[in-house]
This record gives sequence, structure tokens and C-alpha cells, in this order.
Amino acid sequence: MKFSCALETSSERIRLVNVISPLIKAGYQLISQRQEASENGGNIIHVVAKTQGNKTQAELVDDLSAIEGCTLFKLQIADDETDVSVPAKQRLDEKSTLAAIGAQYPDIVDVVKQYEAGLTGDEREAALQSLGRKVGGGIYQRDYALGSPLKMSAAISRELVPALKAFCKVKVDGYNLSLVKCPFCQSADASHSGCHFVVGYIDGFLASNPAVGQANVEETSCGAGSTNICEFTVW
Repeated sequence: MKFSCALETSSERIRLVNVISPLIKAGYQLISQRQEASENGGNIIHVVAKTQGNKTQAELVDDLSAIEGCTLFKLQIADDETDVSVPAKQRLDEKSTLAAIGAQYPDIVDVVKQYEAGLTGDEREAALQSLGRKVGGGIYQRDYALGSPLKMSAAISRELVPALKAFCKVKVDGYNLSLVKCPFCQSADASHSGCHFVVGYIDGFLASNPAVGQANVEETSCGAGSTNICEFTVW
């Protein structure tokens, strides 16, 4: 079921990310979103999205009405024949995605997949790696930058591996890492890898360490559609 809606926030401090994060977590597929100031001192959040599964219109209204600090004042359900799609550049952009990731880290797999869904084949790899670099670099700065910088081998085993364990089980053998049941490509078929984000994450995380500086990362094996074990080499 496709729908468009508008919600008014009770405060200027309640912004776009406070609306899209619960919608993503509830399983909605976002198509477009934008924010504008309201006359009452808050914000108007406009969202176009699709429900997943057999969610009813009543359940949709309940979900939208339950978003904290927001009042639903406009909801339009599209007919099956109505195309509510928008150009990719209007879909979940990197800035909105980073805001959503920051709000619900480490529960970010659905956010990354929503972002990926709005990318074309030509831009997917570069865009996901760029997103991953910013997230990985941010996590290093948040959680590890205050300690003494570690050389690459120690940084991988003592910092990167614990960071990646927020998403799944991780095995490490020197400069080789394996993500067991990698959530970023868990539902992908054999012809598609959802791990470009992970490549960027590892790169950004290690590059933010002044004792490492620059790292090269390569996905050597993707488990999409088979083992669901994705392997990466760092040098």
C-alpha cells in the first residue's frame, strides 16, 4: 500500500529524523521525505512511503499517530495504479540516512537497506562505501579516539572487531575478517552484494586512526545467496 502523509511536530527540535527513524524501524519503505517550518513553531514533515506485508489502513494510521511529538493531519492512500515514485535524488539522501543512523545506532541495517533501495546500479557501490566511511569514521571518533592510537594489527583485533560485532558475529585471522550471517546482504541474491557499506565502514574506521592513516579494504568473498559469510582483507 502506497501512501503520502504530512505530520506537524510540536517543537522545532522534532525534525525529519525523528519521524523517519520510527517508520524505518516499523518496516515502512520510504520513497521520499522533506521538512518545512510550520506556522506554529514546529516542522511539517512530508513522507511518501509503502507499507510492507498485510498492514491495514487502520494499523498505518495507528503507526503514524504514535510518532512522539507529531500530529497526523494529512494522509492519502494511493490506488494500486497510482505511481507515487519520485526521482532517486529525492529519495532517502545521505544526510537523512546519516541522521537516522545516528539516532538508532547500532540498529541500522534497515536504514542502510532503505538508502540502498533508492540508488541506481551505477552509483550503488560508491554511494554505499561513502556512507560506510562516514559511519565507520564517526564510530572510531566516538568510541576509540581518546585512547592511544594502535597500529593496524592491534586496531583490527582490539577495536574494529568489537565495533563490527554490533552487527553480527565476526572472525579475524590477522588482516582477514569474516562476517558470519552478514546482515547487510542476508536477503540478497547471489548476483548482488550488500557489503559495499561494510567495505566503507572498515576503511573509514581504520583511516580515522592516526596510527593507521590509510587502509585498503577488499571484499574477497560475499556470502549473499549462499553461506551468508562475507570475507574482507585489509592491508
